[in-house]
Amino acid sequence: MKQGLLLLMLWAVAVVQAAEVGPCGDLNRIDFLAGNPRTFANGSIRVAAVDTYGEPVCCSYHLLVFIPEQEIGSQCFAVSQESASSEAGSARGFFSLNVEGIQANYDPERGLLLKVPYSLYEESGKGVPGTALVRINQKGSGSVTVERAR
Repeated sequence: MKQGLLLLMLWAVAVVQAAEVGPCGDLNRIDFLAGNPRTFANGSIRVAAVDTYGEPVCCSYHLLVFIPEQEIGSQCFAVSQESASSEAGSARGFFSLNVEGIQANYDPERGLLLKVPYSLYEESGKGVPGTALVRINQKGSGSVTVERAR
């Protein structure tokens, strides 16, 4: 019984930490684009899935979020299973992402909330489905955060 509870607790921690925001770095390349980008907030927020084509083998999909800079141009944020700024050193992506399945809700006080469907790698080669709640706030210098991933 204790072993089952411990496994459940470890699984819950893994699920909670299933998505992080980090820098785009080398992910921001047109040759990594996987499918069509989507726009929100009258075109000022753009999201796109990128695929690093098997690097790492299990987890090569990342979601890039572009928001306007205050001056000119845009900022790029990468939503990955583990961000490049984490202890892992380089970003570890998702097994798959469904950009077409993203649902959006806007709150004037908190910004845009995206519900991003993804799957995580499993040893059997099948994806374990989940949803990341990604908050995009354009106020001030702008921010992208993961509120929850499950």
